[in-house]
Amino acid sequence: MARQAEFIINGTSIKAELKKVDRKKIYGWSSVEVFDENGSKCKLASISDGIHVLPSGSSSLLKFNDKGETVSSSDLVGFNQNGEKVEKVPSIYDGIIELKESTIDDYLSLAVKTVYQLNMEDDTTMLSLLKDGKVLYFVFNYRADYEGDDAFLISNGETAFVVTGKIADLEFIGMNDNEKELVLNEEESSEEDELDFAMF
Repeated sequence: MARQAEFIINGTSIKAELKKVDRKKIYGWSSVEVFDENGSKCKLASISDGIHVLPSGSSSLLKFNDKGETVSSSDLVGFNQNGEKVEKVPSIYDGIIELKESTIDDYLSLAVKTVYQLNMEDDTTMLSLLKDGKVLYFVFNYRADYEGDDAFLISNGETAFVVTGKIADLEFIGMNDNEKELVLNEEESSEEDELDFAMF
């Protein structure tokens, strides 16, 4: 059975599987295959120093300390801009996720990263919470990390979705901002009306 995340709001607990909405599954995809003169399939490789051919998987990224020793990512510690140690944001599978009511404006300000479909044995409770365009918010981390993503629970009336990303700090200019009345210069208007194009 696939892993399930547990959500809670107003004392109601809901468990659901998060299934990533993949563009390939929706729109399909295309790929290019190259064959040599013998009909054998070619694989992508890179050239190093102009003489060494490196097939895919021949290189990797490593982290080193001041002594030149390799360091595992699990041994790294995070610090904020003030030099203070920060704790990791837990994975959504490490505990109960508390949902909070949000606004459609916050959701529309989201720079979308990933979309997940919620699969539940009984989706009646979740869909009732999301009816009438209600939006729920929580912090999303698929794996424990130092910075979580913003996430919103929304529904199309039949299925619930989790949309993750970062809320953008947008500035809007409305009709009530910096209003200025446009005053028409009657003299300039009169001169334009009397312009005779036959003179050109």
